[in-house]
Amino acid sequence: MTTAKKQPVRVFLEQTDHSRFLVQAGMNQLTPSALGERLFQYGLAQLERGDRSVLEGEPSPARPEPGR
Repeated sequence: MTTAKKQPVRVFLEQTDHSRFLVQAGMNQLTPSALGERLFQYGLAQLERGDRSVLEGEPSPARPEPGR
């Protein structure tokens, strides 16, 4: 059995979200990478179905604009 090469994705999380992410990975017996992949796939599937509710709210940029 062969698997396709996976491409890395870089995501920036607030410290509190990162801690929650690690706790959920451990509680569900997944590596952080496996949990991230599943959450990513779930979010993409929602968007492809036209469910844009996940995009509501203000995003927090990984790098704040200068002067902020």
